[in-house]
Amino acid sequence: MSPESSIVITGLGLVLPCGDGVEAARQSWISGQSCFSELPPNLGVGRGAACTAFQPAGIIPPMQLRRLDRPSRFAWVAAHQALQDAGLDARIHGERMGLTVGTLTGGSEAGEVFMRPYFEKGPEGASPMVFPNCVANAASGHVAMAFGIKGPSSTQLERENATFAALDQALHWLKQGMADAVLVIGTDGLFPLQMELLRRTGRFSLKGDPIANAGTGYLPGEGAQAFMLETRAHAESRGARIRAEVASIACVSPVDSSPQARAHALAIAVEDVTKDAAPTAWIGGSAGSSRLDDLEAALRDAHPQWPAPRFPKLLWGEFCGVGGQLLAAALLEEGGPVLLSGPATFGCQYAVLLREVRL
Repeated sequence: MSPESSIVITGLGLVLPCGDGVEAARQSWISGQSCFSELPPNLGVGRGAACTAFQPAGIIPPMQLRRLDRPSRFAWVAAHQALQDAGLDARIHGERMGLTVGTLTGGSEAGEVFMRPYFEKGPEGASPMVFPNCVANAASGHVAMAFGIKGPSSTQLERENATFAALDQALHWLKQGMADAVLVIGTDGLFPLQMELLRRTGRFSLKGDPIANAGTGYLPGEGAQAFMLETRAHAESRGARIRAEVASIACVSPVDSSPQARAHALAIAVEDVTKDAAPTAWIGGSAGSSRLDDLEAALRDAHPQWPAPRFPKLLWGEFCGVGGQLLAAALLEEGGPVLLSGPATFGCQYAVLLREVRL
């Protein structure tokens, strides 16, 4: 790829358990303070990293705010921040702007809200106002209509790596000339049924907050991360500030679902993106769950000369943006190259390399 057609990140928007915006994320990343606490009763029973300081007032109109599920609210505010950060107005550029969203739990919170009254009261208890949010692509629809984004749109469901799948989709659109800019969003929200499922399946951290590589489980989080992507030529033509260049991305599917096959696929992906440059920082995707820890263990053993990986999931939660929190943390690591390894319990194993990272 020529330098002019390389893909760069020009906008960043963050809704995290530590607070909204880049500065809140930066302070949390520097301090290393975990955001886990006992959850508010409306989100379930247990500990997690909830966005209790979330402030949508003045960004989402009150009428729409009442009708949105949590992932859509988070995505809306993160998108607003990223568009402002990039200096793009979708009302002007929307015809040539794409949108791709990665989520794991999108639609699930609304599904629970829709079904519980139905079980209690029958069909008359089901609210037609809630139903549109019961699908995973609700967030992408709300964001596209709110900001006037009229280019290609998609929603990616890839468990821990949904945001990386969305990033991959955005790169294809930009390289193919289908859009001049693409907004990539990772979003997820906590809800009571999710907490109940995690508790019953033994997925929680067993002893307090999660510990990297301990295999003792994890605690869930929520939020949204938005990234504006453009070709370098397009960004430079309008004088945009470049936060980072997406140097390389690799997605490798394992031959089967065994831990050995998934670990091998992850290793291939990492080797592919680092073949021309060793990382100066490493953002890891495991956070105490043995099913993910074990996949990255061999990587650390094979590359002792690399910096030790850091784990944003230890600060901001596990489902927070389904990989989006990894990309957000990488953009807080000035310099580069920054490696992101994305182990997953199912499907593609991702690796991403960023360079020219600037705050």
